[in-house]
Amino acid sequence: MPQLRQNIITGDWVVIAPERAKRPTDYITADTVKVQSKTDCNFCVGRSAFETRIKKYDTEHIYIMPNKFPVFVENGDAKNTPRSYKVEEEFYRARFSTGGHDVVVIKNHNIDLPHFTRPIWVDLLEAFKKRYQYFDKEKDVVYTMPIYNHGREAGASIEHPHAQIFASNIIPNNISTEIHHTEKYFEHNGTCAFCDLIKHEKEFKKRIVFENKDFIAFTFYAARFPFEVWILPKMHNSRYENESNNKLANLSDCLIDVFKRLNNALNDPPLNFFIHNLPNTITETDYFHWHLEIAPRITGYGGYEMGSGNIIDVFSPELAAKFLRGKKWKN
Repeated sequence: MPQLRQNIITGDWVVIAPERAKRPTDYITADTVKVQSKTDCNFCVGRSAFETRIKKYDTEHIYIMPNKFPVFVENGDAKNTPRSYKVEEEFYRARFSTGGHDVVVIKNHNIDLPHFTRPIWVDLLEAFKKRYQYFDKEKDVVYTMPIYNHGREAGASIEHPHAQIFASNIIPNNISTEIHHTEKYFEHNGTCAFCDLIKHEKEFKKRIVFENKDFIAFTFYAARFPFEVWILPKMHNSRYENESNNKLANLSDCLIDVFKRLNNALNDPPLNFFIHNLPNTITETDYFHWHLEIAPRITGYGGYEMGSGNIIDVFSPELAAKFLRGKKWKN
């Protein structure tokens, strides 16, 4: 029997329809073959294109540069104010797309996300923290979001491993929904929905994939994608940039484990990960908890999902966690 499940963070409903599911092994992706060589890669250290680019941050394992085709433009021109204005006889609203758009490049061309070493993860996570602080404090943007597209099906147009950081002067739609719903949850229950989520998942146990002293990873109860995983800090914190570097090192251990499990179970599936953080327009809160979401892109959306906004997930999050933990699949 299909089951409707409500997302405790957004209030959205999804359909879990396991009778439509395949075996877990049927989600294993075909081997990915890289076609872009180092000699043709503009992201590689030593290439002329690399040497002429402005680098905003540089470590042993990564460097950051501005995106050549930014979605949000880092522009000091006073004319390009983030204030909205009316267009088309004042019928619609618009505004300049200002903020910032970084590319965070891993220097090793031949390494892939599931094989990132701990030093690479530490550099990457600390770079996210530095850029949060830069955009939030120096550029005064409204919202900053680091993301990673892994695989062409997940939106990676360049094979060289890289993340991106989007800094905008709007609050993204999904973040607005999370804030609105978790604030209502706090008003009704007097507790943080994310903290309650962690407590429940630790008691239920069946969806937990990884846990250490600072972080917990689990398949999400109201998953929008098969094998969707959420990672949360155990201690309440509404801002990623406030985490200590020691805790970010522990987060790297969590990410190494989870991505290794996804790789081993599904043969390096295309996926996205992104961090949801508190907007700069809101001070520290008791109701919002920063978190990282991993979305494997091994199925697509049909007309019902596109038309209704209600997602059908054909694979049980409980079975997904069991499979990721390495337990044998039974018919």
